[in-house]
Amino acid sequence: MDILNLEWTSYPSRDRNMATMVCNYLRYMGLTVKESSVFCGFKMIDKLKPELLFITNGVGAPINFQLVKYAAFKGIKVVTLTSEGNFFNGTLSFYIWGWNVDQQMYENVNMQWSTRTRSLTIETWPELKDKVKISGGVGFDYYKIVTPISKDDFLHKYKKNQYTKIIGFGCWNFGVTYPVDSFYESFIKIIGESGINRFQRDRDLSNQVLLNIIEKNPDILFLLKEHPGNTRGLFESGIAGVEKFPNVLILKKESIVDCIAVSDFWITYESTTVIEAWLLGKQTCLLNPTGIDFPRANVYKGSPNYPDVPTLQAAIDSFYSTHELPGFQAMESERKEVIRETIQWDDGLNHVRAGNEIIRVLKEEEKREKKRIPFDLRKIKWKQYLLSRGIPRKTNNFIYDKLRGFDHEELSQRNAEIYNQQIAYYKKMGLSKEDLRTITVI
Repeated sequence: MDILNLEWTSYPSRDRNMATMVCNYLRYMGLTVKESSVFCGFKMIDKLKPELLFITNGVGAPINFQLVKYAAFKGIKVVTLTSEGNFFNGTLSFYIWGWNVDQQMYENVNMQWSTRTRSLTIETWPELKDKVKISGGVGFDYYKIVTPISKDDFLHKYKKNQYTKIIGFGCWNFGVTYPVDSFYESFIKIIGESGINRFQRDRDLSNQVLLNIIEKNPDILFLLKEHPGNTRGLFESGIAGVEKFPNVLILKKESIVDCIAVSDFWITYESTTVIEAWLLGKQTCLLNPTGIDFPRANVYKGSPNYPDVPTLQAAIDSFYSTHELPGFQAMESERKEVIRETIQWDDGLNHVRAGNEIIRVLKEEEKREKKRIPFDLRKIKWKQYLLSRGIPRKTNNFIYDKLRGFDHEELSQRNAEIYNQQIAYYKKMGLSKEDLRTITVI
């Protein structure tokens, strides 16, 4: 076994889409790749003994970090991507280390989205210079390669054929602004109590705007896509109460590509999905009730802000009469700059750069030194093993439920479909295997 990839989901989530394209490219280059769930990750590492562990996010959840550390201690090479890579100075530690409480980079290589973020990282932690590389935003390749669902098929799938207009809304995860969330303590250190209060106020205000707008436009289907990191329902997404309206679809597992593709235009509070919308030729706008001047990365640039019911309703009316969101066209140069600063390349080949770096690491002669697995990590491993088998039998066994929901057959079928589209894209670009091998990270 050359490479083991471990992810949270088998359905087409953000991280799954990234992993699929990289894994498919590695197979195209003749490597053996196995994809499985993080919730049986320790077992898969022990059973398959891969040469390399590949995971799209090594610090975004405790289990991700634990698996990276475990593999490294067993002498297995490790390469990680960056799931949410548009960070800035104030959030640097949050995104670089996340759940990595050791603040030691155990992987051989971590790939980031842009020279901007790598420069910020190296300035703060110069010792990471040889480990942090730039692959570009891998997930954004999806928009160049994969054919999304048609609007008609989407409406038929959800039995919403009576609608001809769809407005999409990409939810932010307001959960990090509440003490019950595991990231709250880290987040309040970044933005302070006043920042927390503002985000909570924005959650309430944007929720009210959405409720009003949805009620005022019964002929429009509102597609509300929840953030993949949200674990506590509609309140955290800022959309509580919308479920009572018939002209609403609340989606969590649907591919973000399809959600944006079927929408007439795309609304966000704060999200890199605006870049994905631009790559699909969709117009975007913001719903920031108290203004745009809060600590954030650059993705708010390039989208007009409609902060209340009157301005958002006027924008909707304008779009459906002129096919233009007021102020959107004037921001074209800002959007180009955001794309360059954020994902480095928009040529659809960032997954190739990532794949070639994995191949390089795999071929390195140097072997990793095996180390004794710490007791706490061995304890976590055996706890996962027991819980993944439903032992003890109990309700709310998160690991057991997640593992049962990981559909290997569905994943294999979808991977095959995307594989064919990737090969077609390489041919369309006139790129042979030899050409592809020359496309590398920085």
